[in-house]
Amino acid sequence: VIFPAFLPSPKADDFIEKTNEFLLALAGEVGRGMLVLFTSRGHLQRSFHELHDPLQRCGVTLLAQGVEGSRRHILQRFQDEVHSVLFGTDSFWEGVDVPGESLEIVVIVRLPFAVPTEPIVQAQMEEIEKSGKNPFMEFSVPEAAIKLRQGAGRLIRRRDDRGVVIILDNRVITTRYGSTFKRSLPGKTIRADSLSMLIQNVKQWFER
Repeated sequence: VIFPAFLPSPKADDFIEKTNEFLLALAGEVGRGMLVLFTSRGHLQRSFHELHDPLQRCGVTLLAQGVEGSRRHILQRFQDEVHSVLFGTDSFWEGVDVPGESLEIVVIVRLPFAVPTEPIVQAQMEEIEKSGKNPFMEFSVPEAAIKLRQGAGRLIRRRDDRGVVIILDNRVITTRYGSTFKRSLPGKTIRADSLSMLIQNVKQWFER
């Protein structure tokens, strides 16, 4: 699991711009099957439109949930076109089963916190608050950690699968609650302080 410390906070105005630059560089340099998981459809669609043509020029096929056809259709294309990139949200965090070379890198753009204004979430958080506890630490963080683990779990579907998980949300390394997310993830964790360092780490992993 790699954490790119050089990317801005998800709350920064240039977060989408910088993550798009990162995804373009990673896909172009590494040439591996990659699943990118988003928490926002708006972010997914913007990234798809900004990266589709540049990736195509690099010889990389970009597919996206809700843009390129049905879920089944794009998953089949992703599996058939080795070293392509698939953007997904919502249901793609779980239940996606693509073993082998078609999926060797999972990129998680943001920590998957539940939307606090959704009625069920709001009700649960209010109950926790009534009992005198912190709803963010008692509900939001543990729930997001479970979903993060599910997203990372898309990578290893068979005993002989191997690959890399990259989490772009720097709150994992800059906040006190980030340790909860680290503990939820399998394997070794690495902090990358530059793009070149991260790409070198990824390439070295696949050369083992």
